[in-house]
Amino acid sequence: METALPPGPRGPAAYHTIRFMLRPREFLDDMRRFGDVFRVRALSLTGVGVMSAELAKELFAKDPDKAYDVFAGPLRHVFGPRSLFTNGGTTHRRQRKLLNPRFHGERMRAFAQTMQDVARAQFAKLRPGDRVRMSDVGQAISLDVILETVFGSGGVDRAHARELLASLLDGFSPLVVFSERLQTRFFPPWRRYLERRAAFDAFVRDTVAARRKGELGEDILGLLLAARYEDGSPLDDDEIRDHLFALLVAGHETTAIAIAWGTYFLLHERAAREKLVAELDAVGTSVEALAKARYLGAFCDETLRIRPIVLDVVRPVATAMQVGPYVVPKGEAIVIFLAAILSDPKTFPEPDVFRPERFLEKSVPASAFLPFGGGHRRCLGAAFAEQEMRIVLGTLARELDLELESAEPEHAVRRNVTMGPSRGVPVVVRGRLASRPG
Repeated sequence: METALPPGPRGPAAYHTIRFMLRPREFLDDMRRFGDVFRVRALSLTGVGVMSAELAKELFAKDPDKAYDVFAGPLRHVFGPRSLFTNGGTTHRRQRKLLNPRFHGERMRAFAQTMQDVARAQFAKLRPGDRVRMSDVGQAISLDVILETVFGSGGVDRAHARELLASLLDGFSPLVVFSERLQTRFFPPWRRYLERRAAFDAFVRDTVAARRKGELGEDILGLLLAARYEDGSPLDDDEIRDHLFALLVAGHETTAIAIAWGTYFLLHERAAREKLVAELDAVGTSVEALAKARYLGAFCDETLRIRPIVLDVVRPVATAMQVGPYVVPKGEAIVIFLAAILSDPKTFPEPDVFRPERFLEKSVPASAFLPFGGGHRRCLGAAFAEQEMRIVLGTLARELDLELESAEPEHAVRRNVTMGPSRGVPVVVRGRLASRPG
């Protein structure tokens, strides 16, 4: 197969890496001049970028064992060698087959009331006149949801666990995520990360040991301890540790940001808020009602579309691969730019306009709505995150009276591997609203 590479921007790889890190939307808008496929040269990889839903669908559908290697690289040292993030092939399939049922269906719906209880407990702390950042409120909610759903069966010091997890997340720097060269004890951010990760590992090890001696419990930790592979073997302690760490980082950060962005659009888009509140006035705010509320679902989808939290996914090719009219050589990577697909005007007219109705007026192709990625490595916790976002925003919209502290718009800025609101969505608490329970 003859290699034919697409055109792309000129200049040093470091320049394009920094540009994408700091101004990703501007970078991707500029790359549209090259078409749906363009040449990518970054510090951590070389390959092609894809900005087409049709091409992304083809690429996600390929046999992962034959088409792709795992983009572990620096992630292996961050997430651990037993993590779903850093494994591929037979190991990844085996892990995913075991874990997937435990993060979907009735097991996840069983956590819905816990999510609402946690949200209401955080809202109850707010008083009229308080000024808070919704990114902080979202982080408090998502952290407590994780504590309740992962360790809720008891036996842990919640205050200690909350402090430990918050400290670990604060030390999660993008510098140590994206560069193996900086993963050395001589680099202070990496040294701090290792110290905090060691404390987390010790906490999980002690918690697992105590749980194995008693009742396993019905929380996520209990589900992992009870899980068995097809050959009857259980997950060992290291694998449980790495899965819990991935859940903490991926689930906490992304959901907290989604809650903050959702609150911003709830308060910024008056027409959308009025439609949402009217729907909730009619159906109530029980978790069952929120699960079925159509406009609420569209509102959450539009939030994730217009402000995607993860911008791209990387797939290193295991063998030369055709991508449109081009061929990507073995050893290079395909970068599927989710943010570009979610803002493609061909699929989403007026992509910069917040309009939840677009998800109700016609069926948006699954290949074009990719906030959680796609294919065999689609985010395992997507259903969990979507459910939590619905419940928290639906409860907030009908039970808490807030206003934006400033008319200044929020812009998306990079946090770690995610994109969050530049100012954290500062709001003023005006009071509480009377809500219908059912």
